[in-house]
Amino acid sequence: MTSTLIIGATGLLGSEMAKASARNGDSLHVLVRAATSANEARMRPLKELGATVHVGDLDDYDSLVRAVGKADRVISSVHVGSASEMTLVRAVRDVGVSRFVPSAGFGLDFAAAAPGTIAPLDIKRAVFDAVREADLPYTVIYTNGFFSTWVATLGDLTRFGSTPLPPDEVTLYGDGHVPATFVSEKDIAAVTMRALEDPNAVRREIRIARNRITQGAMIDLWRRVSGRAPRIVNMSADELEAMIAVAPGLGLLRAFWIRGETALETGTPEAGALYPELRFETIESAFVGMAGRGGGAG
Repeated sequence: MTSTLIIGATGLLGSEMAKASARNGDSLHVLVRAATSANEARMRPLKELGATVHVGDLDDYDSLVRAVGKADRVISSVHVGSASEMTLVRAVRDVGVSRFVPSAGFGLDFAAAAPGTIAPLDIKRAVFDAVREADLPYTVIYTNGFFSTWVATLGDLTRFGSTPLPPDEVTLYGDGHVPATFVSEKDIAAVTMRALEDPNAVRREIRIARNRITQGAMIDLWRRVSGRAPRIVNMSADELEAMIAVAPGLGLLRAFWIRGETALETGTPEAGALYPELRFETIESAFVGMAGRGGGAG
């Protein structure tokens, strides 16, 4: 039985990774912080999956070595702002695994995104450079936009965490006609599991470029599906640049809706073409689910 260690398994993406790994028949291992391990509500889903829990931290080399040493392959789904993966890269190198999926890839394709314009993305680039320098057996999955953050906010990342979702007011960036691509966390996990079984995916980058849509079309689709009409606040590219100057993390909005970097064609093979047997959730079906749960207001 293959053993898989998932780091960040209590998060939105990590929880889907854990479920997919369990469905795959893996011996599931998870690394969680001490505070998380004491939180029964957060740990219950992992225990129900039969996960072996390791307590540690991304900045604690020894705890990483102990956990990684129990696994054949390692998936990191931690948020880029939570901790550096550099120590994890060193632990994976020192212990040795058959495959490593760093969280560095869960976002924009480095071949399309302009360097030096989004600080979190530059952190991810540095991690990926370290992965390659260590000659690890990596597979990097570029996901572009997550459903939970981009589709649920109608493309307005500044509304993330507001209630209800999708929001009753949304900012439309630029002319609203620049396409971007999006994928559900469940489908990201499915692609990851499929790639882990693919010997040709070792030391390879794969991008998911499904659900291509403009922000304007996404808002219109939500209107049609839900019968709700969010209020639109227009923001020009110049106004967005002024916001980014104050809050650099908002550079992602530029990448998606001004430069269209998630929809650019690159030399990175696309997951749907590599694995045509996989089926991807559509934005429309996600909106149907949200509308059924009473999401949004108009």
